[in-house]
Amino acid sequence: MIEASSTPSPPAQWIDLSRCDDPRDAVHQSVACLAQGGVLGVVTEAASALAASTLSPGGLGRLRSLCRLAEDEPLPVLVRGAEESRDWAPAMPAAGRRLAERLWPGPLVLQLPEAANAGLSGRLPSEARDLIAPSGELALACSPEPFLRGILELIPGHLAMGKASESQAASGTSPGLRGLRGLDLVVDSGSIPSGRESTLVRVDGQGWSILRQGAIDERTLVRMSSRIILFVCTGNTCRSPMAEAICKSLLARRYACDAEQLEEKGMVVLSAGVATAGGSPATSQAVEVLRSLGGNLGSHRSRRVTADLVRQADHLFAMTMDHLDALLDVVPEAAPHAMLLDPQGRDVPDPFGSDQEVYRQTAQAIEAMIRERLRELEI
Repeated sequence: MIEASSTPSPPAQWIDLSRCDDPRDAVHQSVACLAQGGVLGVVTEAASALAASTLSPGGLGRLRSLCRLAEDEPLPVLVRGAEESRDWAPAMPAAGRRLAERLWPGPLVLQLPEAANAGLSGRLPSEARDLIAPSGELALACSPEPFLRGILELIPGHLAMGKASESQAASGTSPGLRGLRGLDLVVDSGSIPSGRESTLVRVDGQGWSILRQGAIDERTLVRMSSRIILFVCTGNTCRSPMAEAICKSLLARRYACDAEQLEEKGMVVLSAGVATAGGSPATSQAVEVLRSLGGNLGSHRSRRVTADLVRQADHLFAMTMDHLDALLDVVPEAAPHAMLLDPQGRDVPDPFGSDQEVYRQTAQAIEAMIRERLRELEI
């Protein structure tokens, strides 16, 4: 392992991004510093971060020394997005993929056991890989910070990230990283650090656990790591709310829990409408029919479907082909997991304005369709 030099180094050059005529000059200077094996400090909105190139064993060794990590603790590798994380961890568990897709870029670090020899990390020089992932556990992060993302667009390889230890940071002559010995360049992005660290989550085939509390709380992690089923209709007051309530009832029976406990089982069931302002209750007929079937729509309020919601859904079921086409026009990448609710490829007629008997027949038809779809999904 590369050891940090015992010779005192001069204070790092300091760049205030807010005073640069062209911030791209600071990006280019940072890329040059990292490519030459330097260690970069960046004052971001989240915290003061340190970085080195994943292709530079010398820079990585100095970075580990500055961060004062435990011997087996990995250095997070900064990726550009969830899709790129698959290049580093091809066998990432489903829960990890969902967290990356739904929470990145953001204050979340995913730590993956026995992933360091696969994907891109397996192609790194062994000396660099041992410094990034000494125990074989790979850590991945995706920062929303524009300056860091600008560096990623230009640097060969990737960035390994860290945070100066409290004792090291305290040795500076002013707040943040100014005066910290061992850095080659510090860039102040102009943000005010919030002091809220990224949440560190370990993900394996059995699930996930929080290793370090941070900006993303446990409840959010539970929801974002769950399998999301989304039903979509027009106004989200008849068909899709009934489908949501029926699906919850079926899953609650299957998992032997209350519908409110499905999130704890890793399942989230939602509904939305393509043409609603949001906030409307379910129709009285839908409420009554679902009550007779053991469901509950009393507290339902309509929500408008959004592109983010469509992207987050693992399985999206539309009531009609018009609904499906409208969604895929906006989010074409959702096509692999978006389909009509009816396995026969027919539209589910809208019961709005009809009597109770029509609502009952519609609910029964929807229940049969959902049962078939759940069988197909092996849920």
